[in-house]
Amino acid sequence: METHTSKTISVDQTLELLDKSMTDYQRLKPVPFEEFLAILNAKPSQILRNIFQAFHDMIKTYVVEPEETLSEEGDQLSFTNYDCSRLFVEGSENPFFTDMLFANRFMKQMEYLRHGAQQNRIYIFYGPHGCGKSTFLNNLLKKFEQYANTEEGLRYEIVWRLNIKKLQDKEKSLTVSAFEKLIHYVEKGEDGFKQGTNEKLFGSAEAEYIEIPCISHDNPFLAIPKDQRRIVLDELIKNDEFKWRLFTEKEYEWVFKEEVCTICSSIYHSLLERLGNPSEVYKMLYARPYYFNRRLGNGISVFNPGDSPLKQDVLSNEMLQNRINSLFQDSNIISYQYSRFAKINNGIYALMDIKSHNIERMVELHNIISEGLHKVEDIEERVDSLFFALMNPEDKRSIRDFPSFEDRIQYIDIPYILDMKTEVKIFINIFGRHIEGGFLPMVLENFARVIICTRIGKKSQALAEWIKDPAKYKNFCDDQLMLLKMELFSGKIPKWLEEEDIKSLDNKM
Repeated sequence: METHTSKTISVDQTLELLDKSMTDYQRLKPVPFEEFLAILNAKPSQILRNIFQAFHDMIKTYVVEPEETLSEEGDQLSFTNYDCSRLFVEGSENPFFTDMLFANRFMKQMEYLRHGAQQNRIYIFYGPHGCGKSTFLNNLLKKFEQYANTEEGLRYEIVWRLNIKKLQDKEKSLTVSAFEKLIHYVEKGEDGFKQGTNEKLFGSAEAEYIEIPCISHDNPFLAIPKDQRRIVLDELIKNDEFKWRLFTEKEYEWVFKEEVCTICSSIYHSLLERLGNPSEVYKMLYARPYYFNRRLGNGISVFNPGDSPLKQDVLSNEMLQNRINSLFQDSNIISYQYSRFAKINNGIYALMDIKSHNIERMVELHNIISEGLHKVEDIEERVDSLFFALMNPEDKRSIRDFPSFEDRIQYIDIPYILDMKTEVKIFINIFGRHIEGGFLPMVLENFARVIICTRIGKKSQALAEWIKDPAKYKNFCDDQLMLLKMELFSGKIPKWLEEEDIKSLDNKM
């Protein structure tokens, strides 16, 4: 008896612990628009972020930028020794190790992502087989999914809660066809008709509202008419550096120019027509956290070449559409139709290798990337997403027939590792840390140098123009200066280089 009681207590304690730990249901609870504005007032820089800004913030959160950088004055060599371990290694089943060259190239593009041309581009990570492209992208997407679902990465989306009692015309019953009346009359009798129809459409007689989520994940602030947004923000946000950036910098133009999706726009205007008062409309507008889930395709959608194309291009929710039609008594006023791109609006769309079915998907993206629009029957669906793809060298021919697409592509090279220390980290990750004890000092490092030598071209025109007499360094380096190249790739300027050669080392080299 005592054993049974102790087991019950243990189970209760476990459930209580889980109840305290799992608070996702609280975080995902919608808040009224009025409360959303209060949150916006307290944290404007976090709430007013699109996918490009949020992704940039995630990168800056996980990548450590040390104060010490390898740089010289003027046009001299300039590298930053970024620490990307939190982004690609920590918490990953398959770590991706970055050398200094790739880390600098990647971080430079991420800066362009926020401050430069954000949209109308697809970022293709281009590199040879076995360089770790898939591992890189999977780890990157996993880390963004984790970040986006934390308090720091939180963003909000629109959800409507339409008050049934306020919107129903009390003098008229719901518009139902004669055929439906006959069916309900036969099945339930005349007395049960009205109640049965209401319960079928609205869930139950006690239902207070119909909840309609914005399938495009639009920021709730965009529900405010464009001509009123600047006035609202001027009143809502205190005068500081962020407010100045918000009103002047290009990266925040979307706050004043973009519109909500066609579904939300139709709901807003229909409610305004019925209620006549914008404040009453906003009482039915709620904001909830934008929850990212790659497995469900919510906010992040990844396609492999073997994934078959979807059979259904236009998606809908028949039950919700019937409720909307019955509530507004008009089958044409609000059309709850969308495409699969709506689910990744303000999110990430990724293609793993441009081959097989992914070639078709890449071609389909051409108009979307160019115009930011996707046609869903008669409706124009706006798509503001971050597009990624992986590509092997031989796959470039797949898009040769679309020369106009080249202007929309931003290639980011992922070469083989060219840094000795990073290569050693890969050995240890694959074989275990114990292999360090199986070699004499520096043997593992020299083996890594041998591997890297096979990836570096023996002849380099730039190197030949830089150091015209390699023989002067024969006591420190090989005749082809491959050891020198490896030192530079690791971000070090060897002390044995003459001062004249150091001064002539520039970014072009």
